Amino acid sequence: MKKIALFTALLFLGIAVNAQTLQVQSAMSDLKRGYLNKAKAAIDKACEHETTKDDVKTWYYAGLIYSMIGEESTKPKSKYKDLDPDWCQKAYDAALRCKELDKTGDYDLRFIFSKVGSDFYSKSIDKFNTGDYQGALELSDKAIKVFNNSGDADLANESIYIAGYCCQMLKDNEGVKKYYAPLIRKSKVKDDFKSKMIRVYTVMYGLYRDAGDTANVIKTAERYTKVMPEDPNANLLLANAYNWTGNRTKAISLVEKAIEESKERSNYPKVLCAAAGIYEQAGDFETAEAKYRESLTIVDNQFEANYGMGSMMNNRAYEKNQAITDLFNKSDGSFTDEDEALVSKLTEERNEYLRKTIPYLTAAVAYIDALDSEQQAQYRPNLYSSLRTLNTCYLTLEMYNESKPIQERIKQIESNN
Repeated sequence: MKKIALFTALLFLGIAVNAQTLQVQSAMSDLKRGYLNKAKAAIDKACEHETTKDDVKTWYYAGLIYSMIGEESTKPKSKYKDLDPDWCQKAYDAALRCKELDKTGDYDLRFIFSKVGSDFYSKSIDKFNTGDYQGALELSDKAIKVFNNSGDADLANESIYIAGYCCQMLKDNEGVKKYYAPLIRKSKVKDDFKSKMIRVYTVMYGLYRDAGDTANVIKTAERYTKVMPEDPNANLLLANAYNWTGNRTKAISLVEKAIEESKERSNYPKVLCAAAGIYEQAGDFETAEAKYRESLTIVDNQFEANYGMGSMMNNRAYEKNQAITDLFNKSDGSFTDEDEALVSKLTEERNEYLRKTIPYLTAAVAYIDALDSEQQAQYRPNLYSSLRTLNTCYLTLEMYNESKPIQERIKQIESNN
């Protein structure tokens, strides 16, 4: 009787094993015929059953089925669009399990990883656009890993870019370096990714400069010129780097090269403004002013030249004011008639620079005010800076009536922070 009972138990076990194997086969068949609801039901059972949950084929088909559910979810008229909102994570988990079990590398998971990565990337963009930078970072990080598994290097780069951008918005400088440093080391960049790389080079340059890392400041700017030699801004960034390190001769040489290369291009007015800023840093104020004026001759209604010129004039006023302060604070405590005459002269020179500052910054503010709300948000820091400088000019020149509306605008911006 015991032998018969054992035989019966084994018989039932055999039927169970066969039934679960049939579940996988049924899932495969239903997938090929487009019956995703039946395929999902069958593969879910197979993924949980003791006899098939460690079978590589089970997880391969689970990944495929959930990837196809994801594809259908993008079609508004598909009857399967709401079949499983969590399809992406399930497809990803299935692919990872398949990869773990596939000791001989027989199963090609690129399609699954590509579908999953694209969904993670798309959702990361959505979160980024709503200001959820931490959520966007987490999804971007997942997308990077998935795209590396699928071999989609270009798509991985896109997610790396978003991840670094998120870190910047979260003020995580080390995170920015973690993601952007590998991008900078690339010797070639695809054309459709170059606009993003400009930002990568500029952001990393700024981080290294703020940290006083001279070697990486130069390396970053040089990499930009080597990878994108056709972009005049590359030479301008390198010029800034040399100017910052004190090599004025090299800086001016690169500025002149950038100006020459961009003369026939639409961005020439902006290149002139960037060049003017470098001339100002090098102490050549006359040439800086000439470049700003040339830019305004080409495009009179613009922000860059008006803001740049206004800032430069205000900086010159600040230098005069500092000289006045130094005279009043002489270490020996003396203040002669000659000092008084010099203070009077410096005060007039300071005020003249302030009077020159006002029309340029007023034009810069007017330019921002004429933009749509989305663009105004991008210029908000510049607007705040312009208004504060204008207010200082008015108060110093005792133009109190002109200062009042400016102060109101400043308060309004500060109250919204």
